[in-house]
Amino acid sequence: MTNQDELYLSAEEAAGLLGVNLPTLYAYVGRKNIRSIKVEGSRKRRYWAADIQRLVKGSKSAESTQGKRGSTDAYSSLTLLTENGLYYRGRDINELVETATVEEVAEMFWQVPGAFGPALPHMPTGVATLLELYAHTTVVEKAIALFPLVERENPKSFDLSPEGYARTGAEVVRWFAALVVGASAPDTRPLHEFIASSRGLDQRFADLIRRMLILSIDHELDHATYSVRAAANTGVTPYYAAITGLATARGRRIAYGRNEAVSRLLDDVCNANDPADPILHYYSQGGDIPGFCANVHSLADPRAISLKSTLDGMFADDPEYLRLLKAMKVAEELVQRPAEFILLVSFVGRKLNLGGQELTLAAVARLIGWIAHASEQYNQQPLVRHRARYTGALPA
Repeated sequence: MTNQDELYLSAEEAAGLLGVNLPTLYAYVGRKNIRSIKVEGSRKRRYWAADIQRLVKGSKSAESTQGKRGSTDAYSSLTLLTENGLYYRGRDINELVETATVEEVAEMFWQVPGAFGPALPHMPTGVATLLELYAHTTVVEKAIALFPLVERENPKSFDLSPEGYARTGAEVVRWFAALVVGASAPDTRPLHEFIASSRGLDQRFADLIRRMLILSIDHELDHATYSVRAAANTGVTPYYAAITGLATARGRRIAYGRNEAVSRLLDDVCNANDPADPILHYYSQGGDIPGFCANVHSLADPRAISLKSTLDGMFADDPEYLRLLKAMKVAEELVQRPAEFILLVSFVGRKLNLGGQELTLAAVARLIGWIAHASEQYNQQPLVRHRARYTGALPA
């Protein structure tokens, strides 16, 4: 859990950082958009530290200019990524993982209750033929081929209101979940139950899937999400917003684009005579160990902490998990960084026998986050026209 004292400042602390007296601080609350919360049992308030730091750094003027011009990352009310914690619309993911279904979190994230209704999208003709043609391809490639056909068959996909985005978003997510488990059509059952049942797994695995999906929904403005917002800025449907995210996430320079390397390392660890050997091999080749590279948190990723806690309880006697734990210990000692969330997600996918496409399960949840970002960008931001800063040869 995040220490709330790191997120908020007292009035005296805030005024001291700004170099103003308390009456001026109180005036700034309205004039300079400083957020605060009431201290229970008193008349005092605590002030959002990030807002105070923004003013201290003198960035208010630059932000105002950017907001007027329009930007695909100007403002967002979806995910708060702090150094030690992650929040969806102000709610701690640790709380949501313990109490909510994936659909409940999605509808809260989209702010459209009932988005996951009983209706399913109209089926385009030739789905079975297309899936047979694409049988040798990945889940992502199947989705990219199929989604334009589903969009065309469902004219309501072009309703880009928040409610329309959410309703179609639910269809997109259900379709992708169906592709992940090899089904020929989406299903109205709760996502975690549908996925577990389709793979022949029990309720323990269903709960693990639920937890992992909630943790995977969003991680603020990562590279794939930025691309989704850029596409949504032009007015694409949720289906094409999803295609944008899926295509971008294949990039090898970002975490989910490195899934092949992580899956390969995981396979090596689970099959080696000594699980430390693959780690030492990667480290000796240059120090870059897949699954132990990027981390935007000053401490361990809270998503990884939460998922590992669940895995520790569920796979305490599992030989592959014990081998992974040994490999993780060696890698963390070598690179002085904790394991990434992507490595643990890959292990879950391995246990679901997803055949080298372990991270497609997390992509089911990522679609929820991308739909939320796309809807927010389209419905709450102006059309952006970026200008390039020319650095080439000057004309004669």
